[in-house]
Amino acid sequence: MKLSYLILLVLFTFCKFIAPAQTNLKLMTFNVRYDESIFNKGTPKKNDWANRKDFQVGLINFHLPDVVGMQEPHRHQIDYFDQQLPTYKWIGVAREDGKDEGEFNPIFYRADKFRVLSSGTLWLSKTPEKVSLSWDAGYTRICTWALFENVNSTGQFYVFNTHFDSVGKEARFKSARLLNDTLKIMTANKPVFVMGDFNLAPDSPAYDELTSNGLFDSKMVSEKEPYGPEGTFNGFRFGTIPQHRIDYIFVNKQVNVKHYGVLTDSKEKIYASDHFPVVIHANIIY
Repeated sequence: MKLSYLILLVLFTFCKFIAPAQTNLKLMTFNVRYDESIFNKGTPKKNDWANRKDFQVGLINFHLPDVVGMQEPHRHQIDYFDQQLPTYKWIGVAREDGKDEGEFNPIFYRADKFRVLSSGTLWLSKTPEKVSLSWDAGYTRICTWALFENVNSTGQFYVFNTHFDSVGKEARFKSARLLNDTLKIMTANKPVFVMGDFNLAPDSPAYDELTSNGLFDSKMVSEKEPYGPEGTFNGFRFGTIPQHRIDYIFVNKQVNVKHYGVLTDSKEKIYASDHFPVVIHANIIY
């Protein structure tokens, strides 16, 4: 009896030490839209950022994702989020000069839960290491990336946050190929999340390229039934059903997606942005 108990105790202890570590994560991609006052002076219109910024902060604070990949904010918008979201820190540079000029793709993250081990920026071009524009792109485009580590363990994962071009079909396809090539070189079989506004439909060549080398559309692999509408671009057309799904979170095989949702929160018939945030709940096992 005593011997059997001792054997069970040893086996339990052994299994406890060899059991794989697991991290549960909630991630959000959110095109917050640029601040219209940069281009239009005067009293803010109904859907201008000045009338939406507190709503955006409230939305993030309520859902409290571990990582938020934003698209389109300028530096003063990021500074506002930084002030209003004290739980978070952020990384990123602007696309026009690698510093503060133009739009960012910042990654905000829960500093109480994660630390950044390394980070950087890729320009979606033939020369990704420097400010540049290539192919048929209408705008300079970037991808911000970071390698995170859980502060309570050695668990690590990559996040890539991007905004593909809205003009060039070739640029979107080549950007997808650039990302795939980068993942092969950089990520070393670690869990990977690739998120953003991709400006492409699920039936496009660029989508096929993205999902041809180990990335999976989180909506397609979610264990629970996806929540919310199909479309993610609402264009501030309140009351209409959005048709265009252009915002995504892709994952690799090291990520298990539990839930996928498109958040259609509104306030006084105003959406938080012209894009709905996309959120996933996932776990990663090391």
